[in-house]
Amino acid sequence: MTRQDQPGVERLIEEHSGRAYAAAYRLTGNEADAWDLVQEAFVRALEKSAQYDPSFDFGGWLHRLLYRVYLNRRRGQSRRREQALEPEAAPAAREPAAESPEAAAQRRETRERIDAGLARLPDDQRACLLLVDVEGRGYEEAADILGWPVGSVAGRLFRARRQLRAWLDEPTEEKP
Repeated sequence: MTRQDQPGVERLIEEHSGRAYAAAYRLTGNEADAWDLVQEAFVRALEKSAQYDPSFDFGGWLHRLLYRVYLNRRRGQSRRREQALEPEAAPAAREPAAESPEAAAQRRETRERIDAGLARLPDDQRACLLLVDVEGRGYEEAADILGWPVGSVAGRLFRARRQLRAWLDEPTEEKP
């Protein structure tokens, strides 16, 4: 793709910005870091637009850039942050109106335990779990995005699911 084709890439970036932000938020766990990650990935996409082959899925190519930017940032950080499965929605949108206070508390507790478990997973396992189980991508598409063989995605996904399940099955401490 030449420099004159860049408006096409800019249009594609605009079309994929919502999904890119959602993926970035699931990786980073907070709004500010997610926006920074998306912006850096978009800059890289524009810089590397000459390498993009229009016969391939732009969303997958962009997600791969996003994930690589994320990993590069993680290598420079020393502390881990909690990872949310999806951006926080307005409370009314997240909780059904007819839900009892006990059910709402149980759902929040489960959600917090899942978020904490995701934060404990290694980056490669978390990425596989988010791509396949949360975003609904196939193993081959996840492998293409991550630049790994399909077997590596399957193995990491298996280990991530098993570990997350084990953490969720651990008894929780009762509060007085």
